[in-house]
Amino acid sequence: MPKAPLSPIGLKRRDFLKFGPAAAATFAIGTQNSTTAASDSATTMFKKRPNIVFVFSDEHRWQSLPFTEMPECVAPNMTKLAQQGTRFDNCCATAPVCTPFRGILITGQWPHQSGYISNDTVQRTDAIGVSSPTIAHMFKDAGYKTGYVGKWHLKNSTCQHAGFDTFKHWLYGDEHWETEVRDIPSGEAFKTVTGYNAIGMTDQAIDFVNENADGDQPFMLMLSLNPPHWRWDDSPEEFYNLYPDDNLPYRPNVEDKQKHTPKQHEFYRHYHGHISAVDRELGRMMDALDAAGIADDTILIYTSDHGSSFGSNGVYNKGNPYDEAVRVPFIVRWPGKVSAGAIADHNLGTIDLVPTLCGLAGFEAAEHCAGQDFTKAFLGQPGAPDPESQFLAINNFKRNYYRSRLMDNERTAFNPFRAVRGKRYTFAVDRFGDWFLYDNKADPFQLKNLADDPAYAKVRDQMAAELDAWLAKAEDPFIDEAWRGKDHGERIRMQNEYYSLEDSFGQWEQLKNDALAPYLAQANAEQTTKLEALGNEIFDLSWFGQWKALDYELTAKRRGTDLTETQLLAKQAEFTEQTQTRLAAGASKILG
Repeated sequence: MPKAPLSPIGLKRRDFLKFGPAAAATFAIGTQNSTTAASDSATTMFKKRPNIVFVFSDEHRWQSLPFTEMPECVAPNMTKLAQQGTRFDNCCATAPVCTPFRGILITGQWPHQSGYISNDTVQRTDAIGVSSPTIAHMFKDAGYKTGYVGKWHLKNSTCQHAGFDTFKHWLYGDEHWETEVRDIPSGEAFKTVTGYNAIGMTDQAIDFVNENADGDQPFMLMLSLNPPHWRWDDSPEEFYNLYPDDNLPYRPNVEDKQKHTPKQHEFYRHYHGHISAVDRELGRMMDALDAAGIADDTILIYTSDHGSSFGSNGVYNKGNPYDEAVRVPFIVRWPGKVSAGAIADHNLGTIDLVPTLCGLAGFEAAEHCAGQDFTKAFLGQPGAPDPESQFLAINNFKRNYYRSRLMDNERTAFNPFRAVRGKRYTFAVDRFGDWFLYDNKADPFQLKNLADDPAYAKVRDQMAAELDAWLAKAEDPFIDEAWRGKDHGERIRMQNEYYSLEDSFGQWEQLKNDALAPYLAQANAEQTTKLEALGNEIFDLSWFGQWKALDYELTAKRRGTDLTETQLLAKQAEFTEQTQTRLAAGASKILG
């Protein structure tokens, strides 16, 4: 299959509104675009453009909060923020893993649109500040000072074009206590910073706030905290000790608590210890805004890129369509503008964040941004968007693909899917077809799968149609036509296969050429043509997938299967023998 084409994304920047000191005083703008109606409501009501501090942690699920479903969770500052602002309790991560979430957040584009397909697959890097503006460029062109501090996880090379005035790039890794950091604008090399990295990140973010609090320009700051992402054995001791063994319940959809080994339970305790540590850092930011005297002029948001399951529904990870993985905290505070202590039930998704942040600041996002502006929802005004559902997707995981080649016909961890989540129902499909249908109101822990229940056939069809409508917007314009014509299961299978193998296609060609070489050396022109056709027939994409799966499992540090090295070597030997036998038999007929 040819490489899936990417749509031309509007390579010109928009002619953004420029704000000078005089314009800032009146804070009134005019536009003809309908999507700016919501931002008009923000800009005409307030005389001063707001600062924006957007704080997001990594892997904090909505369920692990003291004011949602886990009173045992210790998070006084998040609680305070929720009391002072509005919670969006139906906020979902469009792509619940690190890289595609951040790709959406920085570009405002769908994963297939920007090329940030998954943690494993980045097809292009020019979507960040080269072929199209980032959120930083949008805010800078609107007169804002911009800053980014923390985890990036969008390829190190893209930092140079991201467009932030201040950019403290903390290198992605699982170690919370020793992290490499560099300053992008100055071009300095990475240096290791000891200590809990969330503290260091927040220190730098507070420095940015203090440096810009009295400036003529408003500022937009993104603080990307690493915890509570794995590792789950190194939370600060003072916060780990908040969760004794007898005071940390599991959710009802964790089928058998006895399946949690002591090690897994330690992970669970440390996970919540990290959440409480992040809460402290959020509190420090809140205090800094107060001390600088700008809290009333600053929109403060706390959210996360995705959640984590910890045994719910039999899975322990992120990257799945269950609520524990896709539903994230989202709290917004803007004193006097955003209602205090309110709970909004709008279906808000990652894809909507860039248009909404721009709308709150009083200007329109770039044309390539795919989401909706929820400014009216934030301000509690009528006419706010509230789509029937949000689109959820995981496009590929190499480990899953390799495992599926060696242990077929089972759903495995990190299972690629497409899904839609509404306030009432969640519907998900994977490579096997329909996966699940849950009634989120009647069954909030998603225990009863209704996908095969005849009584819910109409609901299932309606949700499938809703999914198709999202695919037509989020995926179809940016993928190969051959994929668009397939049913849900085959579309997902083909994409997972292609994206898992595409960066090794050169190796595939070399393997085929090496295998054919001894026979081609004996062949005339006519025989060469036939041998090459035989090679293409034997060494097809399916063959390479199996070869790569075996090679990966034998060489990777973290395997996708439970097969022993002896079992894998036996499978590899059998596969190699079958291939050689088939090739030798076919070549013998051709060469005579």
